[in-house]
Amino acid sequence: MNEEKKYFDAFIKSYLFSLKYLQDFISAPASDYKISFDQYLILHEIKEATGDLTLMEIASRHRVSRSAISRQISSLMDRGFVIQKIDSNDRRRKILQLTAEGNNVEGKLLEAGLERAHDWLKIFGANKLSDVLKFIDDFSTEVISKEETYFSDRINDKKNKS
Repeated sequence: MNEEKKYFDAFIKSYLFSLKYLQDFISAPASDYKISFDQYLILHEIKEATGDLTLMEIASRHRVSRSAISRQISSLMDRGFVIQKIDSNDRRRKILQLTAEGNNVEGKLLEAGLERAHDWLKIFGANKLSDVLKFIDDFSTEVISKEETYFSDRINDKKNKS
């Protein structure tokens, strides 16, 4: 039990002094454009998509409700970064596309992200960064995704707040 307490205390310390600020740190460049990091990820996914991409596909990838992703995309549309086009083969389907401005913003934020990644590589080296990313991926696979109610509760909480 002492070993578990040691690791739990270390987690609490990491959370208090690092993890809870990580999202703010990562989101900082996007905030210059008055968008969240999640909204940047939507821009990036649309730009990188090899085929048509819909709101529902993005909601599924992000493991959030349709209404949650709809709010994010509506905000991007209001800012003039994204448009929806009706699929000519299925008029019920709306395809997401970047505007010229959305493409420009995504490019600038990608560049800022790559600069940060370059700095992290200089500080920590590729092996250490790879180990951290592998741990996060393993934790998601082995712990979070196996928590049966985690994602369903998360989606339901967001629906109830709407």
